[in-house]
Formats: sequence, C-alpha cells, structure tokens
Amino acid sequence: MYFRKLFIILISSLLLAGCATSGTVTDDDIKTQKALDVSTALKFVDVPVPSGFKMITAQSFTFENDVLRVGILKYKGRSSGDQVVNFFKNQMPLYNWRFTNMLEYGRRILNFEREDQNCIIVIEPQGMSTFVTITVAPKSGRATTYKSVARED
Repeated sequence: MYFRKLFIILISSLLLAGCATSGTVTDDDIKTQKALDVSTALKFVDVPVPSGFKMITAQSFTFENDVLRVGILKYKGRSSGDQVVNFFKNQMPLYNWRFTNMLEYGRRILNFEREDQNCIIVIEPQGMSTFVTITVAPKSGRATTYKSVARED
C-alpha cells in the first residue's frame, strides 16, 4: 500500500512538472510563429488587416469622399501581439506606408505615414484575444489631398 501511494505521487509529480513552462517567449519562438495573411475584406483598400480579424462595427467609424478620408476601425482576432506587429511591419510598406516609429507599454502603437496621411495602429492583447485599432487621417494642413494608392506586388 505504501509503495502504491508513493508510485502515484511520483507519477503525478512527473506529469505536472512536464506540463510546466517558463512562460517566457524567446526569439526562436517568435521566428517560428506563422506569418499572418491579409484579409480579403478591407474597409480601406490600402490598409491591410490580418486574416481572421473581425471588425467591431459598433466601435468603428469611417468617412470617405473624393477629397478626404478619415476612419477609426477596431478589430478583434486571436493572433498573438507579436504576430500582429510583424504583420503590419511587413505589409504596410507594400501599400506605400512608411514606418515611422513604435511605442510599447503593454499595448503597442505603430505609426505609419504617407505624403498626405497618417496611420496609427494600436495593438492590445487582452486574454485570448488581440484588439487592433487602426486610425487613418490626413496630415495637418493636407485635408484635401487624399490619393487612393493600390498595393504594390
């Protein structure tokens, strides 16, 4: 009986220890993450969104005419924050956006620009989900210079 209890405790300890991880993400983990694809349904044709992210329409707003475009688009998906950052850093230049900087403090804020517009992307991991807020607006003093630009292939 004593050996049986000891055996059960030993096996349980090994199983529990085998399931534990350090909880840290290494550079190798980031490199092996699958790259995200571009969604086929884009609100603005020149601002990519990761595939699998759904727009939260109640928290989104857009206005666009032949001379002006502004919008705040909020999306929810299940990719990691690192995957989403890498997606935008890789995809935005293909749509003629220039990366200017990134701020990190729990959430990540990526800033992109063009001659006539700014695009601010906020990435917020929350539990099992990641929220992405994309803000597009004209640069100061250039509210009437909007030019539609298609993706370069």
